[in-house]
Amino acid sequence: MDYQFSPIKYDDMGHIRDSVFSILRNAILEKKLEPGQRLVERNIAEQLGVSRTPVREAIRKLELERLVTHIPRKGVVVSGFTKDDIIEILLIRASLEALICSIAATKIKPKEIERLTLLAKQISDEQSKGNLKKSNQLNDTFHEIVYKAAESPRLYNLFSTLREYITKFTQVAYSKPGRPEEVWEEHNEIIEAFRNHDSSRADAAAKRHVENSNKAFLEMAF
Repeated sequence: MDYQFSPIKYDDMGHIRDSVFSILRNAILEKKLEPGQRLVERNIAEQLGVSRTPVREAIRKLELERLVTHIPRKGVVVSGFTKDDIIEILLIRASLEALICSIAATKIKPKEIERLTLLAKQISDEQSKGNLKKSNQLNDTFHEIVYKAAESPRLYNLFSTLREYITKFTQVAYSKPGRPEEVWEEHNEIIEAFRNHDSSRADAAAKRHVENSNKAFLEMAF
């Protein structure tokens, strides 16, 4: 295994299983671990400075997400990520985000709407400066507020399984020329729907936002 993991910091030990899983999944999504590459529990555990148990549990979760495959007499190998896999996730995202925004429109509080308004402006400002890393971080915060405003723990947990994928996809989509300006308009359309507590409009606005984001990602990635 060519890629070397850094030891998990002491502060991360409270959520060691989640940390190991996140580290491995990100390494696969960022192609630091290539398709066909073996994952050896012992080596990963030694590099991360943890026992083999959380590594084993993380690999099982990666199998459920089809990011790794167990091959007889060879062990666990990275499966890679196909275009069909990505399209499936993007379709699920579009449906979930529309539903979340529809629900959030009926429950969102004025202070949350004002926070979203401020974030939309900050995202636009950072994009205009070319600070894509900062704008992506602010975008994650924007969507986090919306997800929590829906007050649906099960839906939130369901969406959380896709969040790391979506963050990666969004980073690519934002690199498309003209996309930041579209995002500014789309965010404001969602906010306006929230101000009017209009579920139908929020659903439509969110669907448009995600579909445009998905289209931009596919154009840039493929």
